[in-house]
This record gives sequence, C-alpha cells and structure tokens, in this order.
Amino acid sequence: MALIAGVILLLWPTAEKTVSTDGEFKYNETDDYRRALESDVEKVVKSVSGVKSCTVMVTLKSGYEYYYASDQQITSNENGSDSRKEYVLANYAGNEQPVLIEERMPKVSGVAVVCPGITATVEYKIIQMLSALFDLPTNRISVTR
Repeated sequence: MALIAGVILLLWPTAEKTVSTDGEFKYNETDDYRRALESDVEKVVKSVSGVKSCTVMVTLKSGYEYYYASDQQITSNENGSDSRKEYVLANYAGNEQPVLIEERMPKVSGVAVVCPGITATVEYKIIQMLSALFDLPTNRISVTR
C-alpha cells in the first residue's frame, strides 16, 4: 500500500516548490516549463507584431504526468472480480524505484497576450498562430491591444 501511495503522489500535479534530495527547496519543473513557454511565446509574438513590448501568460492544465510499468492480476469468482496491481521495480544506484515507461509534458490550457499598439489584423494572426502552436480553440486565447 505504501508503494502505491508513493506512486500516486508522484502522479499528483506538482506544487509551487519541491524539496530536493539534499533537503533544499527548488522550483519545480512545471513552473520552469511554464516560464520557458511564456518567454518563447513572447519572442514569437514580438516577431509577428513588430512591437518591442508585450506580456504573455500561459496556464497549464496540470503538471508533468509519469506512467510506471506494472503487473496487474485480475481474478474472478462468483462474488465479482478482484484485481491486484504491483509496480515493477528496478535497482537504481542501490535504491529500488518504479520503472518509468512514459513522461507526458504539461498541456497548455490557455494563453493571454497583452500587446499594446497592434492592429486587429495582427491580433488575428497572433490568435491563429497560438491556436496552431498549442492546439487550442481560439476561445482559450486572449489578445489585448
């Protein structure tokens, strides 16, 4: 049960700060990823719009998602079925840990851009570009002039 609880905690969206193995606080990967996206979008928007100053905010649906290898055993009887799931463990540097089979990047939920001095045509281009980049419907993108 403790192993399953530990794995569930690993799958839980990450918080603002995490504790590293040496006991010090550091910003998590999800926050760093969001900041990098905001910086990249800002550069592209400035390039498309020709303005020198704009502000970008990106929201994410969740943090990184991790999927681990497991063995599942399902048994059936007259009262229904019973399942038991055990995670596959491997020895990494003398420490047994679940085997990671997939890591999914955080998905973008919405984007807001404040870009003073742009025209309606440029605003439309920015919305279409962000929709294509992040596979978002246009109602999840806001561009303010």
